[in-house]
Amino acid sequence: MVKRKVCGLMTAPRYCNTWARNIIDAAFKESGIPLRVSGGVYYGQCMQRMLEDLIAEGVDLAVTVDFDSIFKSADIKRLLSVIESDPAIDALAALQSRRGMSYPLFTVGQKQSVEFHGRPLQVNTAHFGLTAIDLHKLADVPKPWFKGQPAADGGWGDGRIDDDIWFWHQWQNAGLKVFVDSGCRIGHLEEMVSEFDEAGKHVFGYPNNWGKVQQNDCET
Repeated sequence: MVKRKVCGLMTAPRYCNTWARNIIDAAFKESGIPLRVSGGVYYGQCMQRMLEDLIAEGVDLAVTVDFDSIFKSADIKRLLSVIESDPAIDALAALQSRRGMSYPLFTVGQKQSVEFHGRPLQVNTAHFGLTAIDLHKLADVPKPWFKGQPAADGGWGDGRIDDDIWFWHQWQNAGLKVFVDSGCRIGHLEEMVSEFDEAGKHVFGYPNNWGKVQQNDCET
């Protein structure tokens, strides 16, 4: 069997969490897979340029990463093992939670819940926190691969399409499939606020929730 060429890619802000970055770098180093990082401000443009470069260089699989994803080399190896063993899987994402809530980062149409049965679950949209993508199939997907689209009213609230979700719409429109592997569960770096409540109990909360509580206190 011919060994497929794999490369990791990630967009990152000018300043990011050092601990998370060390975890990411260590995972790729242990996996023996190179990781390319783009520091540009425009996420979609950076992602498309890097993916185009990998395709031009004959790379077979890309492993995309978000700078706030937490995972080990075993997770990378797991994704690659699964996608390489099943030709029906065009892209495979790890199971990752949304920031600030207990919901996973994928959609399955109008369904509010799903069940995993020990095998990857086909979804409509996924994420790029740790996702393996077949670049030979991506090469034929119409561009732009990433594009932000406002809502019908021209605003950027509900009804908008973000750059990453646009990618998965293009992917699906090209007849390709994306799956989520519940056997590969990775972390999502969170910011938390810790404080003592009125009873002296040490409590934790998400920054957004803390802001709402403080606002309500001021209003009362």
